Amino acid sequence: MMTRKLAVAMAAVLTATAAVPDAAMAHHSAAAFDRSKPLVVGGTLKVFDWTNPHSWITLTVPDGKGGNEEWRLEGPSISILARNGWKRDSIHPGEKLRLLVAPNRDGSKGGEFLTVKKADGTTLKFGIV
Repeated sequence: MMTRKLAVAMAAVLTATAAVPDAAMAHHSAAAFDRSKPLVVGGTLKVFDWTNPHSWITLTVPDGKGGNEEWRLEGPSISILARNGWKRDSIHPGEKLRLLVAPNRDGSKGGEFLTVKKADGTTLKFGIV
């Protein structure tokens, strides 16, 4: 009798946990970015989002025609940035930056930032490059 109850309880637990994806399974891949064609994007920092699960940089980039484009660039989690020496205030709105970027495969203005070079020559990385 006890083994039947145990089997039913185990089945219930397994069914319940199977419905909840673990963090690794729920996380998206980097397939949207083309790491085989990195490019350098220079501009002015509009926003640096020090957030999880991903950090974000919004950069105002000259379009070469007298206007500007806004690039939205995804980065790693703040724990990865922090392990690599980044701080919430490592970069500031209004600051001129040059970023090494894995661009979006769909050609939209964005991608994954790989390194950030500040006007003073300081380069911030996080382990991919």
